[in-house]
Amino acid sequence: MKLRAILLVVALLPLAVLPARGQPLPEIQTVAVPASGANVTGQVGPGGRALYYVAAQSLQALAVSIASPGNNAVFQVYGPGAQVTQGSDGKPAIAGTTLTDAGAKDASMAWMGVVPQSGLCLIAVDSKGGAASYTLTIQLQ
Repeated sequence: MKLRAILLVVALLPLAVLPARGQPLPEIQTVAVPASGANVTGQVGPGGRALYYVAAQSLQALAVSIASPGNNAVFQVYGPGAQVTQGSDGKPAIAGTTLTDAGAKDASMAWMGVVPQSGLCLIAVDSKGGAASYTLTIQLQ
């Protein structure tokens, strides 16, 4: 009996070191931004992330703000070329450069800057703690 238990543990041990397989990557919604701006409402769960693409031209001004009950949602803005993959923890991981003052450490709730080159900017919405509902406002000039 002990031998079977040991063999079972030895057989299952390699599975313990495999990376976690999480949910499939979330769909990245492309937001069309008219001259009047765009509002997007959504929800993000604890540890979750919502992702949005915005097409922008080189040197175009981009303004993003977020409103949520209890100010529980923040965002980051990545320049064109950012790539989304599945991290080892199963959650979306982003490889790319955030625009100035729009990174994870900035905990942005309002931001305005200039897009350095034409392409799709990526906006990532995160919660600070528990689940968060939010309204994301995006403007291009």
